[in-house]
Parts: sequence; C-alpha cells; structure tokens
Amino acid sequence: MGYYDDEGNYHSLRGGYYHGHGKTLNQDPIDSLDLAGAPAVAAPKQPANTVTIPCHHIRMGDLLMLQGRPCQVIRITTSAATGQHRYLGVDLFTRQLNEESSFIANPSPSVVVQTMLGPVFKQYRVLDLQDHSVVAMTETGDVKQAIPVLDQSNLWTRLKEAFEGGRGSIRIMVVADGGREIAVDMKTVHGSRL
Repeated sequence: MGYYDDEGNYHSLRGGYYHGHGKTLNQDPIDSLDLAGAPAVAAPKQPANTVTIPCHHIRMGDLLMLQGRPCQVIRITTSAATGQHRYLGVDLFTRQLNEESSFIANPSPSVVVQTMLGPVFKQYRVLDLQDHSVVAMTETGDVKQAIPVLDQSNLWTRLKEAFEGGRGSIRIMVVADGGREIAVDMKTVHGSRL
C-alpha cells in the first residue's frame, strides 16, 4: 500500500511504520547516504505552459505539444511490439505535420505510465469581433487586439452567432506559442456566472 507523488515516484506507507523500530522516523534517508562519488542525475524538466496528459485520455482532434509545437492530433498509432503510442498532428500556426512518441515512465516495477504534453489554455473575455479575429480582455484586464480564430469546427460561425445573440459573456480559449496566440474554442458564460 502506498501512493504516487507528482513526479510519478511510488512511496510505500509500510516502511515508516513497520520498519522504523530503532530509527528516527523523521530522518531523511538521503541525508544519511554518502553521495559524494555518485554522478548527478537531473530529472527531465517539463517545458513552461504545458501539462502532462495520460495517453489513454487523448483522442483525435485533441491539442498536444508535438516536437515543442502546439498541434491538433490527426492520427494515433500504437506499436504492437512495445505498446507505445505515436501521435501525428498539424501545427496550429504553421500547418506543418509533426510526429512524436509518448513518454514512458516506470514509477515502480510492473507499472508503466505513458504520457504526452498538452498546452495550457488561457481564457479571455470577448470584447469585439473583427474580420476573423477577436478583440479580447485577459484575466488581468489587458486588451489583446486581433487574436486569430482557428478555422475548424465552425468556430468563427459559432463565435459570431453567440456574440450577436447577446446572451451572456463570450469567452475564448487561447493557446499561446512564442508570443503568438490563436483562439481554439469558445464558451458562453451566462449572467449568474460573470
């Protein structure tokens, strides 16, 4: 019996209670080891503005970070030999194809965790619509001009109809990459939740 921490490492609850006789229970075992001759190993850092997504949650059309670029998934394949997932996606900004395999971690024996990186979405309030772009206000009150709208799933049509309908506040979900932003989804927030 135990738990997994944020880095995917397994920690047993048995060791501290049952095997603690004669030891200080709050002692950090790392401090008692001599690590002077051991090589330094750094855990892989997660890039900024990304979140980890378990592979079993990813579907066609979802947004992932493939080769460091925000992409929309157009094909998912799984290796019959290893079970590793491979994703092909279209870059949201350049329309180039990118492909990447899932990350595999073994937090404990007999446990395999496959993950991918996904972009962090920002939510902006729509102020005005102008020629397939949006004028929006950020969470901090800054006004962003000319945010382009993704030209899929009738997003521009849905956004325009909701804005002209005037029922509630329209919010757009934005993906940012290297100073550029693009609106990828929208939602209507009704008066009681403004």
